[in-house]
Amino acid sequence: MRELQLMVDDVLEAQLEALWRRHGPWAIVKGLIGASLRRRTPWRENHIDDLNNYMRRDIGAPEIMPEVDRALQARFLQWRAYP
Repeated sequence: MRELQLMVDDVLEAQLEALWRRHGPWAIVKGLIGASLRRRTPWRENHIDDLNNYMRRDIGAPEIMPEVDRALQARFLQWRAYP
């Protein structure tokens, strides 16, 4: 595996060197900054609020109930409270 990693490392280094010689350092830096701004994922955080109910159930988090279901559940619980 180590030999394969060294081959990939050599190829990557050669490609970067070719880009450096052809376009210059500032064009490469500008391109990297532009790509990272377009992607926006490095600055995005994962929130549990973004998950749907299926994924929430898989990890053991409480499900999100729509407002209509909450109102119906509250009425049902009130109805059950009366003997």
